[in-house]
Amino acid sequence: MGDEDADNAVAPHLMELRKLLEKHCNKHYCKEVDEFAPILRVDGTGWYWKFEGCEKLRLSKKYRYITIDIGMPRSRWEGANAVDIKKYLFDNLKNALELIVKRLKKEKYVVNDAELWGDLKEVENGFLLI
Repeated sequence: MGDEDADNAVAPHLMELRKLLEKHCNKHYCKEVDEFAPILRVDGTGWYWKFEGCEKLRLSKKYRYITIDIGMPRSRWEGANAVDIKKYLFDNLKNALELIVKRLKKEKYVVNDAELWGDLKEVENGFLLI
């Protein structure tokens, strides 16, 4: 989080999303990878990354993880309501996972994406209840 205001606006929703992911997406969806690790970077006054969406997709074959950075500019959370923040977080997570799956398939890894998308749908249903 880029500062205290960013933390106050985004962290409660991020924690809710993380709990739902732990509950519903707690499997290995690819036998060659132990962890899918999206990293959220939220701009604020103290820290800012100056990008929006997904970038820096990295696959570590040696350490068996794949990660991607998700950027959330200040304009996406400052003054936004809870529904808009949650939708932004979920939409970018889904996009990040699509990029992760695409990269793993490019590496010829077998990905149980049908199960992943089914589990993610459970997260979406719990997270975006309005």
